[in-house]
Amino acid sequence: MYLGRFLILGKTEEGNPFVTYRVSSRSFPNRVSKEMDENTIAIIPKDLEEIFRNTYITYNCVKIVNDEKNGMDTIVATNGSQTDIIADKIKLGLPIRDALSLSMIGMDYEKDDYNTPRISVVLNKEEAYMAYVAKDDIRIKKVDLEEGNAYYLSVYEACKITSHQKIAVDVKTAEEISKNIMEHEYFENPVTCATVMITENGIEKSLL
Repeated sequence: MYLGRFLILGKTEEGNPFVTYRVSSRSFPNRVSKEMDENTIAIIPKDLEEIFRNTYITYNCVKIVNDEKNGMDTIVATNGSQTDIIADKIKLGLPIRDALSLSMIGMDYEKDDYNTPRISVVLNKEEAYMAYVAKDDIRIKKVDLEEGNAYYLSVYEACKITSHQKIAVDVKTAEEISKNIMEHEYFENPVTCATVMITENGIEKSLL
């Protein structure tokens, strides 16, 4: 199954919520995930000249918003430049649903040759949301995460939010999740991925 860029939102059997963002690509396979600072993970091309070939291949895919007031981190993960916009609105104090709604409607789908949808996930210890905006559809949904399971949302084939887009999670660490998603038998053309997990001891990350 070729999904293109996709997000996995789930919870380990130990109850740790996580999100994984994976790039699958036929046209631009030479990209990597890079930690830009302690709160930001970006997707960048190995050859920087490729940035000028396509403006949609370089972006922050993960932002961690630190809320010192309630001591809770919120993770934003997306397939494009909406990452920063959603994170900024959450920093300003907007509820997750409002931050997603305003950002996704404002950014709209990508105006490339494929009208690629924008997909986004936001989660913290208390709640999780998935969202997408396509040329002919838009949806934002609160997700009740189940221990040992995850949902996926992609730009191709699975750009909907349904119970059918579900996989089992039988690994414990962020590194194990990243490896599992990169090597998963159902998902073709792996390029790179990043996983961020919320644990009792803080944030755990893995980049492959």
